[in-house]
Amino acid sequence: MRSWIREAWAGMDTEKVKDYIGLNLRSVCGVAPLAADLQISPDKLRKEFRRKEGLPLSRFILITKVENAKKLLADTDRYCFEICFDVGFSREDVGARIFKRVTGMTMLQYRESARDGRPR
Repeated sequence: MRSWIREAWAGMDTEKVKDYIGLNLRSVCGVAPLAADLQISPDKLRKEFRRKEGLPLSRFILITKVENAKKLLADTDRYCFEICFDVGFSREDVGARIFKRVTGMTMLQYRESARDGRPR
């Protein structure tokens, strides 16, 4: 494990933990594997992240994936299934369902609205 991650967690610097998630988003598939990477118990990771950020870690991971998907939808013509895999969803249907739950739009609706210049 990288020493800066261990130091960041010792000081409860969740910004560095969030950076780690952002850099490794495609491979982050849940709290338990992330906790293993950070060499901390999943329960402690969940509790401390929520305490510091006011948001469950699992929700932060999903929102980060959706935000990355939004950028790709707005800026590229790539297929939705490719985008789902690129941002770390294990299956297209899971990514599409989470995207709609978070944004209130399907991926294609979001792409159209982003290209029409309407608010996102």
